[in-house]
Amino acid sequence: MNYFLSKNTIFSIAVSAIITSTTLLIVSNISAAEEKKAAPKPALTVTLTQPQASTLPLKLSANGSIAAWQEASIGSEAQGLRLTELRADVGDRVQKGQLLAVFASEGIEADIAQARAALAEAEVAAQSATQEADRARAIQSTGALSAQQVSQLLTNELAAKARVKTAQAQIASQQVRLKNTRVLAPDSGIISARTASLAAPWATASKSSPRWRQARRWWPRARAF
Repeated sequence: MNYFLSKNTIFSIAVSAIITSTTLLIVSNISAAEEKKAAPKPALTVTLTQPQASTLPLKLSANGSIAAWQEASIGSEAQGLRLTELRADVGDRVQKGQLLAVFASEGIEADIAQARAALAEAEVAAQSATQEADRARAIQSTGALSAQQVSQLLTNELAAKARVKTAQAQIASQQVRLKNTRVLAPDSGIISARTASLAAPWATASKSSPRWRQARRWWPRARAF
């Protein structure tokens, strides 16, 4: 058998191999191009960002009247007292808890001192009545005191303790009056009117100073008739 190939045969085999390789490469490139062409393109592009606050330079022109969002009437229950200080006027911006007015408190302070003295007297009387009631309880079974006398002493004890509570309530009431001599702003806002005047007695609690709550305004919508 002849194992040696001629030059023409070797050349033919080499050409066939080159053609086959070229064909496979072309087919591979065509397939890759078709796959790339068939891939869908995204319709939208999403970009992440951080929100930021900004002011738009826009101005709107309109006609109308400006009114308070809410009005709060500021008054006091200190009736019959003389107004000594006014620390806010119309147009002033005030904060919640700010002192606005002060009334004369000398008379109330004197009433509190008198009520405290009455309380001290009532406490002494209650202590004495309690001691007498304790002695009555101790000898009640011996018959040294009649049932009526024992009952009277026990009643005196209860009455003395009640007078102590009455005196304590009187002091608390006067302290409330003293607190009302200082008028504080119940909320932040702007003073829009003032009806009180210095040195004038506060006759009724209805007198007050309207105030724009939180200094907020609103624009009433016009209506067509």
